[in-house]
Amino acid sequence: MRSRHLACPSFFALGVLVICGCVSPESASKSADSEAYELLETRRMELFGPAGEFRINPPENSLRQRILRREIASLPPLDLVDCLEIAAENSRDFQSQKEQLYGASLSLTLEQWKFGTQFTVDAATTRAGSEGADAQDDASVSLGMSRLLGTGAQVVASVGSSLFRVVRDGEGWAVMRDASFSITQPLLGGSARAVVREPLTQAERDLVYQVRTFERFRRSFAFDVASRFYQLLASANTVANEEANFEGLILLSRRNRALAEAGQLSDIEADQARQDELESENRLLVLRENLSRQLDEFKLFLGIPVETIVALAPTGGDEEPLGEDPLFQVGEDQALGLALSRRLDYLNVADSVIDAERRVEVSAEALRMGLDLEASAENSGSSATAWAAGFSFDLPVNRIPERNAFRNSQIDLETARRNEQETRDKIHADLRDEIRGLRNARQGYEIQKNAAELAKQRVASTELSLEAGRSNTRNVLEARRSLVAAQDSANSALTDWILARISFHHQMELLSLGEKGFLLDSGNLLSTPAAKLDESRD
Repeated sequence: MRSRHLACPSFFALGVLVICGCVSPESASKSADSEAYELLETRRMELFGPAGEFRINPPENSLRQRILRREIASLPPLDLVDCLEIAAENSRDFQSQKEQLYGASLSLTLEQWKFGTQFTVDAATTRAGSEGADAQDDASVSLGMSRLLGTGAQVVASVGSSLFRVVRDGEGWAVMRDASFSITQPLLGGSARAVVREPLTQAERDLVYQVRTFERFRRSFAFDVASRFYQLLASANTVANEEANFEGLILLSRRNRALAEAGQLSDIEADQARQDELESENRLLVLRENLSRQLDEFKLFLGIPVETIVALAPTGGDEEPLGEDPLFQVGEDQALGLALSRRLDYLNVADSVIDAERRVEVSAEALRMGLDLEASAENSGSSATAWAAGFSFDLPVNRIPERNAFRNSQIDLETARRNEQETRDKIHADLRDEIRGLRNARQGYEIQKNAAELAKQRVASTELSLEAGRSNTRNVLEARRSLVAAQDSANSALTDWILARISFHHQMELLSLGEKGFLLDSGNLLSTPAAKLDESRD
């Protein structure tokens, strides 16, 4: 019977080496993070300049967690920047995008590792024996090195030592050393540098694509937050308009009631004022309820518990002058030229055509005959060095898998070209719609703003006429209704105008995020040449 078990304690040092060489999960995570974050920081800096710190781990002491622990009962008034930070901190979609970006960076570290020098250390120790035969101890250790070169050459080298002894003899260990070296260099069928480096090239480009996708998502996400924020402010302003109207109607109703009791005014006019007062009070109840509902929905969107007391800080400087604006000095072709040169989603689609063209070339290489130059040398210590050199051939027969892969790559290229053209056309159509919407929003706000000013003057005029006895209550009430309607329309038009401007900049990829919120780079509009609509992107 043959037995096999661990060798004698003389190999204890080898066991210690193995234990010390283990990588803990914590150190593995830290090492992966260090390499991935370094690549991300470099790519983000190259594409977008200085960017904030990127980490995929959720914050340990987030605002939501502090609120749930009742460390915070209420929040100070939140401005747009605060809302952006809170939403990004709690958004599941935002976290998923961060993890996808990190994954692309981690994949690149693997491809880079494949083109680096890889070392291996192997060790083994055994005691073996059988009935009627002496047991024998064996131990071996080897150090290996391999590297894939950009030319496709695979270099492998190793050195090792083997020790053995017969246990019963009690003699010392016999040592045998060996060393080997081999290189395989493709000469045909995959020897091109572009073919060899294709996995690394694609991983590098995938990281660039994911960085663009993440930045585009950040801007789209910020626009979504801004839309909700400004619409909520508009609802709050609508409530404020009705509150002011209600207070004015209370004063008018009291005045008319006092005059009616004194016999100086008819009961009809007193009742008219009272009726409008009650209607305004009812509208105010409905508007406040709607505002509370919208605020709860906004808190859910931000990831804040709905019971948290939240107020929004009014923004300043949102009402842009309606005079000269670079947005209205740019033509459609010029806007398209800028969008195609900056839109991150389009750049990804356009660059995917280049990837598809490259994959056609790579798959075509696989159809060629394979010819490799092989050389090796080995020395076992006790004998002369043995070497060998020669060629190996892989004749292009039975290339069905390679044929199909090549044909599929051609089809993928045509698909990529169609996707690029479709994306280009869609951007063009969206820009036309954005330009129309922007002009309508601007003109609509200008009209509603003037209408609100006229309605305000009308209320003041009718109230003076009422005091002078030259008008009646009905005229004042009609003027007040018109004022509230005009103020609400102007408020809505202003919100539409603000969001239309932000949306247009977002479509043009002129929207960026800074410490103070949105940065709208309108200056680039006038310095960009027009794009010819019948040309494809190079």
